[in-house]
Amino acid sequence: MIELLIPLALGLVFGSICGLIPGLHPNNLIIFVPMILLLFDPLPAAILLLTAGVVNSFVSMIPSILLGAPEDAEVLGVLPGHRLLMEGRGYEAIKLTVVGSLGGMLFALLSLPLFFFIIPPVYEFIKPLTHWLLILVVSYMIFTENSMKNKIFAFMIVIMSGALGMISLNYSDTMIFPLLSSLFGLPILLSSIFKKTSLPKKFTEAEDKIEKKRLFTSISTGSFAGIITGLLPGVGSAQATILAQKVSGKGDGRDFLMSIGAVTTSNVIYSILALWLIGKARSGIAIAVGEIITIDFEYVLIFLATIVIASAFASIATLKLTKPTLFLLKKIDYKTINIATILLMLTMIFFFAGIMGLFVALIGISIGLIPNYIEVKRTHCMGCLVVPIIIYYLSASL
Repeated sequence: MIELLIPLALGLVFGSICGLIPGLHPNNLIIFVPMILLLFDPLPAAILLLTAGVVNSFVSMIPSILLGAPEDAEVLGVLPGHRLLMEGRGYEAIKLTVVGSLGGMLFALLSLPLFFFIIPPVYEFIKPLTHWLLILVVSYMIFTENSMKNKIFAFMIVIMSGALGMISLNYSDTMIFPLLSSLFGLPILLSSIFKKTSLPKKFTEAEDKIEKKRLFTSISTGSFAGIITGLLPGVGSAQATILAQKVSGKGDGRDFLMSIGAVTTSNVIYSILALWLIGKARSGIAIAVGEIITIDFEYVLIFLATIVIASAFASIATLKLTKPTLFLLKKIDYKTINIATILLMLTMIFFFAGIMGLFVALIGISIGLIPNYIEVKRTHCMGCLVVPIIIYYLSASL
């Protein structure tokens, strides 16, 4: 087992670095598989990827919440993390996601026996209905918009992002990075450049106390959403969390942050179990692991231990990295940081996907900017993955 400590340690470092790079979603780590296989045998390589994915899911909340903040007039309409940041409570926002992630991991581990017996028959039942369930999810997300105009724009975003997803992913699997980055990360950063953003002069570590019942509700909601993402292909963390919160009838901004943390980390566990139990990978990490190793019960135990160790490290690393990041934001012009981040992301897109990747990114940015100015949910951009999956299952059922 000593030979597994090196890839574990490298995964901790690799995941932390990748997590600090905006737009480098855990699903994008699959692009590093060929490089890692040159250095390690399948099991150590799988541990490195899994560790990096778990740590990335924690640390990536730092750039997600602390970069791309809006101007003061728009605070009430933005994501909960940005709202807390603009109130000088960026550290609290990050801490809420960490609490949710740790709670989601614990919830997923405790529910393993139930998951083991229930998921295989449930999957066999919903498998022929997958495309209809995805259509139902997309339709429901569209109808959650508050006006007919916004519903129409939401539908257009789903169709346009779906068309871009079909074309780009059929061209090459490497397009997943420019696709997700251009629809989600880059538009937020670009719009922030042309707006007057004024961050609080002082950040505080003070935070509101969370009731135990509220904590349990948020974590269980996020963990339930993690099961949804583990079963339904293409459904993102934010979409699943919104659905779960609608079902539970509860949740504000702080609850949402805890739920997002819970769904992100619990999804890693559920995805590995889904790969073992039903032979289907529902996340980039699970796909990467499934490509290099055939999972059995012994490997599942090793992977679960890996996730626990990685989560413990990631929770500490995330909180430790948040403080210097907030200090840096106060010392360096916020617009300059966002411009540098955009240039870094475009460079990475060119490095991994070439000119075609930049072309996909250009189209994706034009679609991803629509939610910024029409005030519809950015989660509709997940049509880039959901629409191709719906069409695949529809064609398979004919």
